[in-house]
Order: sequence, then C-alpha cells, then structure tokens
Amino acid sequence: MEKIIFFIVIAVYIIAGIIVTRYVKSKDDFYVMGEKGSTLLIVGTLAATYLSAVTLLGLAGMNYSEGLVAHAGFGSFGAWLGTLFAVIYIGRKMKAIECQTLPEFFEKRFKNKTVTVISTVIMIIGLLAYGVVQLIGAGVVLSEILDIPFPILILLFTFALLIFSAMGGMYGVVITDTLMFFTMLAISIIISPIIIGQAGLDQIKNLGEVIPNYWGVTGAEDRPFGWIFSQFLMWILFFTCTPSLVSRVFPAKNDFVILKTAVIGVFFAPVMQLLVFIAAAAMQVLQPGIEPADRVFIVGMMEYIPSGLAGIGLAGLMASIMSTASTLFVLTGFALAKDLFENVLHKEMSDKQSLILGRAAQVFVAILVCIIAIIQPSSIFWISIYAGSIFAVAWLPTIVGSLEWKRMNSKAATASMTVGIISYILFGELIRWKIVSFPTGFDNFYLAIILSILTLMMVGYLTTPSEYELQYYQKLKNAKLSTLTIRNILKNPNGLAQLKREYKQTFIIAISFIVISVVLWGYFLVKLGM
Repeated sequence: MEKIIFFIVIAVYIIAGIIVTRYVKSKDDFYVMGEKGSTLLIVGTLAATYLSAVTLLGLAGMNYSEGLVAHAGFGSFGAWLGTLFAVIYIGRKMKAIECQTLPEFFEKRFKNKTVTVISTVIMIIGLLAYGVVQLIGAGVVLSEILDIPFPILILLFTFALLIFSAMGGMYGVVITDTLMFFTMLAISIIISPIIIGQAGLDQIKNLGEVIPNYWGVTGAEDRPFGWIFSQFLMWILFFTCTPSLVSRVFPAKNDFVILKTAVIGVFFAPVMQLLVFIAAAAMQVLQPGIEPADRVFIVGMMEYIPSGLAGIGLAGLMASIMSTASTLFVLTGFALAKDLFENVLHKEMSDKQSLILGRAAQVFVAILVCIIAIIQPSSIFWISIYAGSIFAVAWLPTIVGSLEWKRMNSKAATASMTVGIISYILFGELIRWKIVSFPTGFDNFYLAIILSILTLMMVGYLTTPSEYELQYYQKLKNAKLSTLTIRNILKNPNGLAQLKREYKQTFIIAISFIVISVVLWGYFLVKLGM
C-alpha cells in the first residue's frame, strides 16, 4: 500500500511541474516567476527548501545517535537565525536592486569580471556539493522501497527532477515546492507525533540515563564544545547567504509578502524540524542500533506507521529531497547561463535563447551531480557541512561588506573570497591527513572566516573604490523595497485602503505566530526538562 501511495504522490508532483511549464513565457518567468509569488507560495517554497534531506536523513540520524541539544539546540537554532537574516536582510536588499540571481549582485555591485567569475564558481561548487546530498538522500529512500540498484535509482530520480526544474525554471520549482510542503508538513505534525507517542516523552527524556550525555550540550559522542559552537555559527552564516534560501525572496510579489513569509515560513521551518528531531530520539527508544543512522526516519515510517500514512510520509520525505534538489539544479543552471555566459561575456540574448541556454545548463549540472552522487563520497551530514561552510567563509564577508562598507571594492572582494575558500579547503585537508592539528575545540571553519574578514578589511583599507563602486554603494543604501512596495500599491485604485489592510494583516500574523511559538516551544521545553 505504501508503495502505491508513494508513487501516486510523486506522480502528482511531476504532473504539476509539467503543467506549470505552460506559464513560462519569458526569461523573467524562468528566473523569478515574473515576481508573482504570493505569501502561500513563498512560504511553501521557503519551508520546503529548508526541510531538505539534511534534516530528514542527515540531521535526524545525528540526533538519533548523539542527542538533540548538540545538533538541534545549536545547529538548528543557528539555521533558524540564518534563514531570518537571509529573508529580511540579504534577500530584501538584493530584490530592491532587482537581482534575479545572487552572483548578479556581485556583477551589479562591482562591474568586475574577476569578482563575478569567482563568486559564480563558489556558488557552483557549493550548490553541487549540496545537490549531491539530495541525490544520495533520494537513493537511500528509494532503495528502502524498491529492489533497484542505487546507481539506476539516482539516474531515474535525476530524470524525473529535470522534467519540471529544467522546463519550468523558478516557476516550476516554486509551485511544486508548495505542493511538496504539505506532504512534508504531514511528516512533522502527524507522523512524528505518532512515533513520539509510541515511545513516550518520559522514555525519551530518560535516554540520558541509558546513553551517557545524550541530553548534554556536547552530545553522546562528547564532541568538543568549540566544534558544537562552530556548527551553530556555521549554520547562521551559511543560511544567511545560501542561494537556495535568499533566492526564495526574488519571486515574491512585494515587500509585504516577504515580511509575512519571514514570520510564517521561519516559524514552520524550525517547528517542523523540532518534531522530526524528537521523533528521531523516540526511535532510539523504540529501536536502538539502526545503521547507518541516516535511515532512522525511513525505518520509523516503515515499521511504526500504518502503511497508507507511511506512503504519504515517504512521499513527503522524497518531497523534501526533490524540492531542494530542483532548486539547486535551477540555481546552478542560472549561474552557468545567466551569470557566466550572459553577464560575464555580455552576450545579448533573446528570451527564447536565454531559456534554451538555462535549460541546457541544468541538464549539464544534473549529469555532473548524478555522477558524483553515484560515487557516494561521504555521509549526508558531512557533505552538507562542507557545502555550507564554503558559502559562509567565502561569500558572507564580501556580501555584508558590499552592503555596509563604503570602502568596499573589487580588489577586497576578490582577495576575501579567494582566501576564504582556499584556507578552508587547505586547512581541512591538512587536518584530515594529520599534517597539522588545531587546539581542541578550534575548528578550521573559524580560521577560514577570520582570515576572510581580515583580508577584506586589510585590502579594503589599502585600496580605493572606483567611482562606479562609490556610486553603487550610495544606490544600495538608498534602495528600500518597502518604499518601492508602498509606491506601487498607492498607484492602484483604493491603494491607501489596500496599504492599510496589508499593514494590519502583517501585524496580526506576526503577533499570532509569536504567541503560538511561545506556547509550542514552551510545552516541549517543560516536558523534556530542557
């Protein structure tokens, strides 16, 4: 039964993606959905992208094995803060200057080919690594259901994904993400509580007596606190500038949609994670010793959930993978087609040519990611950490400097991004091969981001921004999405009444979700004695 339901739900995703392609008439539709995204659609795509294979497979496995405080308490809370910054700070500012991709921000800010190429290459490397995570996750899920070799499963999954991501672009991704969000919501608010109920909150709480330090800050593996804190910091910095989250803002209709999304979407994402992670701990009560731990949620649904509901849950788990993977395919294809080919080479293209190039780039990316995924180089959790750190150490200092520092220029951007990514990879490999060692608790992530920031500041003070860079800095400081939204609404008939209605609605949503959050989080904190 679960197999039938699973494939029916997956077929619905694909059919919906195919139908959506009819609405893609121009490259604006392809890249930013024609900026028609409603609150429902942007909340759906944001939450779906947030709740990826990293949550339902990688992090669920880590919480099952090591406890919730180290990974859910620090890592997930950092990811929640990072998502808030990505939507409210980075995304809104980039949308205000009409960016359709993140590397386009670097192109507009500096008008320097070197900066654009480096930023785009970093984006491609990071997204390829994160895309590999999603495909490995797909293979893990499907291999539990079908008797098909892992490589063939990866190929089939990639082909199905490209049907709507390559054809529909951002339109296809946002619509299908929103559909997928509801099946993912079923995992969190229906399936997870069933698993938690079978184990019992008291038994989950007592895991600390069975597994030493399970509820401790450093977890059952007793990892150094410096490493734990580095995960908290890394997820904040990674999620603040990760293209998969920041780009969710670009299709939004206006600033009110973004503000509502920040409240609703950023509420749903951590709450959905919280329930999943407590359910992972519940599986430690119900069935300890699951190997590899990435399989814990699959085992939970297959063995402790009624078959019909398990089919929906498995489809939701696959949805979490498909939503993020399709986003990564789309964004990496955008980077190759729009940022490298159109912006760097300054090729003037018609809408039709741009669409063809964007779709071809996605096919190329999918093939490359597929090959790497079949090799399956590491666990889901560790690949995600590697990909996330690359964005944090190489991109974020430059983005924040570009938005806030008047002396910021192309030389500082080039030096900071280069030093950040090279130092992170270099010291990571030196540690892995035991050529160098750092003090206990000091992660190479710390060193890389410190070097990136110091390099940016040093080069910035030693060099002078060009006249264009100074002028664009002033444009950035004056660009406010709120002002643009108010102006556009007031142009409409009864614009003032509409504006007042939007303000009132946003305020009510904000207050309501604050109250819900306090009650829900407070309940679990009291029940689990945290």
